[in-house]
Amino acid sequence: MQLSDPPTPQHHRMWCISLAVSVLALTATATLAQEQPQGFSAGLGVAGGTSIYMGEDTTATALPILRYESDAFSVSLPEGLRVTLLDRDTFRLSAVASPRLSDIDASDAPELAGLDREITVDGGLQARYRFGRGTELRFRGVTELTDEHGGGEIGLSVAQALPLGRVPVFLGGGVTWQSEDLADYLYGVSATEATATRPAYSPGEVIIPYLSIGTAVPISDRTRFIANVRAEFLPEDVTDSPIVDEDVALRAFIGVSFSF
Repeated sequence: MQLSDPPTPQHHRMWCISLAVSVLALTATATLAQEQPQGFSAGLGVAGGTSIYMGEDTTATALPILRYESDAFSVSLPEGLRVTLLDRDTFRLSAVASPRLSDIDASDAPELAGLDREITVDGGLQARYRFGRGTELRFRGVTELTDEHGGGEIGLSVAQALPLGRVPVFLGGGVTWQSEDLADYLYGVSATEATATRPAYSPGEVIIPYLSIGTAVPISDRTRFIANVRAEFLPEDVTDSPIVDEDVALRAFIGVSFSF
């Protein structure tokens, strides 16, 4: 019997990039869409996007969708854990924990040789406030829990649902502030990582605006088609990094989810 080949760094890198893409895309879709179905849901999707880093290409990979949702908490792959602390008609406050992945993880690009970023876990608070017709304001503040870089992130976003028959459209936009420690970890080059062609660099604190558009179309009582595209507009402090060669990061996700 012939054994299958072991996973290569390229396969590992593509999985990590795609998982990072799907975290962004699914989180954005969940933010914009109506309440998630209660109970278990599962499905399959395809995540893709452009890497902002030197030597990295566009990726597209199939990924599972797994979720359990209740009023008290939700846990899902790849979004992570949410525990409700306070729930009112228009306001909900939750504790959250979620993975953070980097395109640099297990990279085989020569331009990124000697760099590696581990999978880390963020934890913090998330608040959601609904007002008007289909409008939602969301705040999220997290800090790293795995003692890799000690950075934090604060995000503020607004979303608007536009019901167009059976094809609802969800528009979203916001800004994300990243602390100096986190930005250094994601986009910087430390003194020990610097080379003759890759100088040391620290972007400092950064603010990244983004826009997204998505949909969650019911196919049947238990099945939904999910799609989302998100564009992040990187500031000069990020694009000036010697390891970054894009000024816009595009992320996309499409999939089908079945609840039971």
